Amino acid sequence: MKALSVLFRLLSLLGLIALAGVLWLKLDTLKNQSHSFLDETVDDAYTILQSSKEAQWKDVSSKKSIVSDVFDANEQIDQGADNPLEQAISDLRTSEDALLRNPDYRDSLELLTKEFGSEALLWNRDSNRWISNPSVKLEAPAGYKDPFEDETKFPKNDIKNDDGTITKGVSRQNRLRTVIGMFYKDRHDKFSEINKLRTMLVNRDIELREFQNLFAREQEERKKFEDEVSDLTVQVKGLEADLDNEKKEAAAFKEASTTQMGVLEDQVSSLQQKMQDDQKQHEVTLQQNNEDHKRELSKANAQLVKEYNRGREEATQEMLAKQSGGEVVDENKREKANPFIVKSDAPPVLSQAEIIAVNQSKEISEIGAPSTISRIDNRTGMILLPLGIERGVEQGNVFTLWKDQRKAARIKVQSARDGFLLAYILPHFGTPDKLRPGDNIHVVPDEEKL
Repeated sequence: MKALSVLFRLLSLLGLIALAGVLWLKLDTLKNQSHSFLDETVDDAYTILQSSKEAQWKDVSSKKSIVSDVFDANEQIDQGADNPLEQAISDLRTSEDALLRNPDYRDSLELLTKEFGSEALLWNRDSNRWISNPSVKLEAPAGYKDPFEDETKFPKNDIKNDDGTITKGVSRQNRLRTVIGMFYKDRHDKFSEINKLRTMLVNRDIELREFQNLFAREQEERKKFEDEVSDLTVQVKGLEADLDNEKKEAAAFKEASTTQMGVLEDQVSSLQQKMQDDQKQHEVTLQQNNEDHKRELSKANAQLVKEYNRGREEATQEMLAKQSGGEVVDENKREKANPFIVKSDAPPVLSQAEIIAVNQSKEISEIGAPSTISRIDNRTGMILLPLGIERGVEQGNVFTLWKDQRKAARIKVQSARDGFLLAYILPHFGTPDKLRPGDNIHVVPDEEKL
């Protein structure tokens, strides 16, 4: 029993010693991590400040003093001469660029101005230093807002969720690294803004010096002008006398001009009266021509009606002769026929191959050809079709227009050109008032010519 008791005591003592060792190791690790972070932060800050380059900073300070002196002096310079302020600021910018554009500064600025989130850095026990995690890609902060402000998404320590997952925490060291990087970036941006302001200052100084030179020239011109004014005063007195003489001459000229104007006004009145008389005579002549035209048109309409009645009478007699067994007129004979009597057979329904063959034909055959209406004016009775002399159309040709297997109109060609024909619609046939531009029609030639 005593041996067992001693054994338990030894085991308890060893456990306490092991726990103390673990705690010591953990505390030592935390201390090393903290010290490494502080040393790293201090070294980075001095790198960004370029504190080791004392001579170059002294040169920058000297160049700043030169800029201030040149600005305060504000000496006038001749037109076209080099601007001393522009040269001084250019020298200052060259000295600052030697500090702010060297590789050490640029690389450190690029590396430190990042968002150091969870697991961005890993602790290396062998070197007792923080090293970058190769599996985590660091991004630059967007603006100056704290990217880890929402602690529900970015806690300061790892949190085990109810579903068993772990939300990685962003340590205070990484938060501090991030905000210090923002200060570094803001400092660099301020240098860029200062350079822009210096450029604006140089441009404004150049403009002001131009105004200074302009003002000096104006002063010289003013003095010269005052001298010339004295001379001109003497000359003006002599000119006043000449002006009085010219006024008298102008009065006499005005009086003569008034007389001449009266004569011209009388002539204008005479011409206006003559123009009115000519206008009345023109209107009388125009009215007489219109009446003559109406009489000629009435005669033509009467002749057209007469021809229509004659054709209808002949067609009636022919039909009665056929019904009573009389002689039938041969279709191949070319006789003078009634211009308003056409064949009653509907155009054939063509297949796709036949339509292609008809469209490629150089002449419109007796089976006709499909087409469309380009333009139609029912008021004047004129119609325009996309068929021309290339399809054998000639002046005087007569065609029947079919629409939806019905005779729609009968036309006579007035003129034909390459690609179109212009015809007038013959009266008392079909339903031409129902035709519209764009209608699909079938054009069938008539043997009769009017």
